[in-house]
Amino acid sequence: MIGHHGYPYRTDVKVRVESAWSSIELYDLLIMMFDVHRHLTMPDKRVIKLIKLMGEKVHSKQKRVLCMNKVDLVEDKKDLLKVAKEFADLPGYDKYFMISGLKGSGVKDLVQYLMDQAVKRPWDEDPTTMSEEIMKTISLEVVREKMLDHIHQEIPYVIEHRMMDWKELRDGSLRVEQHFITPKPSQRQILVGKNGSKIGRIGIEANEELRSIFKRNVHLILQVRVARKRGA
Repeated sequence: MIGHHGYPYRTDVKVRVESAWSSIELYDLLIMMFDVHRHLTMPDKRVIKLIKLMGEKVHSKQKRVLCMNKVDLVEDKKDLLKVAKEFADLPGYDKYFMISGLKGSGVKDLVQYLMDQAVKRPWDEDPTTMSEEIMKTISLEVVREKMLDHIHQEIPYVIEHRMMDWKELRDGSLRVEQHFITPKPSQRQILVGKNGSKIGRIGIEANEELRSIFKRNVHLILQVRVARKRGA
């Protein structure tokens, strides 16, 4: 659900938050990640409370990791030690990491830790094959990602994105048709671009990536249309 300014309604955000909380217990490992630079410059009581809440007790069936991100923005590295000390007495965290998602520092250590925690067991599904539903989801995500690369501000959040047709052709290639539906003609014009240049570029980039993922030819068809008014 999207508001008239292009942002999610509060009720929608509430449902997503409740859904996230309800599923926490399902996972073997939980990463609590926060912006350490923001914590040092503009500490948020809600964030602090959440970090402490999740780290107050050791969880017998779940490991929890506290990850301090954006360390590259902290000029005085001694401040990082102060933050680490602030949360050091929380027994619920198995490990602490200081990383920079942008610069990559510390990320290898985090990845290695996660790999070490992975439990070997049989695959639920054959990892070499993808179901049609998974492929459809991937194709939608790839196209939307390319759209976000080219269209900025609030416009992408008011655009409806639909899968209209999915067909495997006799030669093994895929015909994929997706539509973007905009509330206003002006938004359609922005997405299409001059002489179709923008939607054309989105289609070319998405088609190349899908062909690489699916290892077959993909005929991607993208259309942009304006939503019909109610009663029209």
